[in-house]
Amino acid sequence: MTFDPQIVAQANQFVNALRSGKPAHVPVLKLEHWQQFMTTVNAGYGAGSGNGNTPSVYPALGLA
Repeated sequence: MTFDPQIVAQANQFVNALRSGKPAHVPVLKLEHWQQFMTTVNAGYGAGSGNGNTPSVYPALGLA
């Protein structure tokens, strides 16, 4: 998958806000960009490493 640099930048801003405890907001995205955004967020936030100790981004999104 080719990642759009703008989507990656937005996802990185989101992750940085979560990590610093600041309010994070998901930018308006076309549905076709959602997978890129969440893949980048999960990679940046440490989700999916398989050890079970990594935090999930979903509570911050109000989805947990």
